[in-house]
Amino acid sequence: MSNLNPGLSERFLNLKDKRPIEVWEELWQEEKTPWDRGVHNPALEDALEEKSDILGNAIIKIEGGGKRRKKALVPGCGRGVDCFLLASFGYDAYGLEYSTTALEECQKEAEKYGDLVKPRDEEIGSGKVAFLQGDFFKSDWVEKAGLEESCFDLIYDYTVSCLRDYED
Repeated sequence: MSNLNPGLSERFLNLKDKRPIEVWEELWQEEKTPWDRGVHNPALEDALEEKSDILGNAIIKIEGGGKRRKKALVPGCGRGVDCFLLASFGYDAYGLEYSTTALEECQKEAEKYGDLVKPRDEEIGSGKVAFLQGDFFKSDWVEKAGLEESCFDLIYDYTVSCLRDYED
């Protein structure tokens, strides 16, 4: 938590009878989200553009000559802006948030994009974007969404892994 400002980190260090998940919800409700720049992470965009030799593209060829889109997960997606970036590169992107307030913000962002995210490559096209509610450190959200635990081809974690030490 050292990369959060002292006021935020204090809220997690002095939890008393609260769970960290409750603190995240409060922060979203209070609009105290200094980590949220409102735009996608440029480092993710650079990786998708410049590391295609490692990541490949968003399409996988399957047996029998078919194709499918890769699925990308963004745990702790905030407003979901990184999900829209991934969709523009052709991934079916799933944003996961525990906070219902953050999910409401995701829906506002989705309204800005309408039904279509402009593709970076017309041949690949755009992927879809879906937002899910759940705790990344539990698996019930996967089943609730009708997915399999191993269904993600890419997981982009920018913030969630730092929280594990603060969970119950």
